[in-house]
Amino acid sequence: MSAQVKKVLTPLKPVAAVVRSNSALLTTLLFCVIAFSMLPLNLVMKSNVQKRVMNKLNMVLTSSVGQVFLFLLFVCLYVNADVENMVLLLYVLWLSNNQ
Repeated sequence: MSAQVKKVLTPLKPVAAVVRSNSALLTTLLFCVIAFSMLPLNLVMKSNVQKRVMNKLNMVLTSSVGQVFLFLLFVCLYVNADVENMVLLLYVLWLSNNQ
């Protein structure tokens, strides 16, 4: 990281530390969302539960508060060099927009 980037990201150090300490929980949460989206529930149930849940998730994530939260989370994952959770987060975002 360059000196200017480190200077800008310094105020986020406490938030990044919290994200780092909860990295395993975040990984589990993102994995569960991905696994839920892949379950063949539409073959078992008459209603499309997955589509409703993913649409609701998309609404939450694309709201103003959701966008700020996602930005801060992504920056904290970058600061922590947590590539695994960055990829999972991007995949969840893609899934929520393409269900």
